[in-house]
Amino acid sequence: MRSVNLDKAVQGIEVFYDARCAMCVTFVEWLVRQERAYDVVCLDYHCDEARRVFPELGDYDPDKEMVVRVDGGEIYQGAEGWICCLWSCKKYRDVAKKMNSRFLLPMAKKVCHLVSENRLVFSKVFFRKKNEEIAVEVDREHQIHCEGGCE
Repeated sequence: MRSVNLDKAVQGIEVFYDARCAMCVTFVEWLVRQERAYDVVCLDYHCDEARRVFPELGDYDPDKEMVVRVDGGEIYQGAEGWICCLWSCKKYRDVAKKMNSRFLLPMAKKVCHLVSENRLVFSKVFFRKKNEEIAVEVDREHQIHCEGGCE
């Protein structure tokens, strides 16, 4: 299991996300509002700019999990990508460090896999809706599932 190198001096990261996913957009909106320890550039992986700055992006299946590229060239996805994003936020560095530990990283991977696999369902059900609408949707749909690796 590969953890994120949090000891390395980082000048910035690039976050490649799905701008068609309400959950991803909500996360990016939250991320850019945080006081950060270093620069964070967020790009919709569908856009021309993303393909221009990172031609190999498609090799990482960004439609399945967010892709984070550190200025040194390391690529992280899934839980490790989320950890990079949290580490970039001054307020959440302790959380990132804990999640990056050998004890919590396996759990973070499972949670991230579940969320990534169901992100469009979560987006449809939870984001940009009122609580009453969410309750009705969850009761009606029950579409959230986890295949492989989430047990």
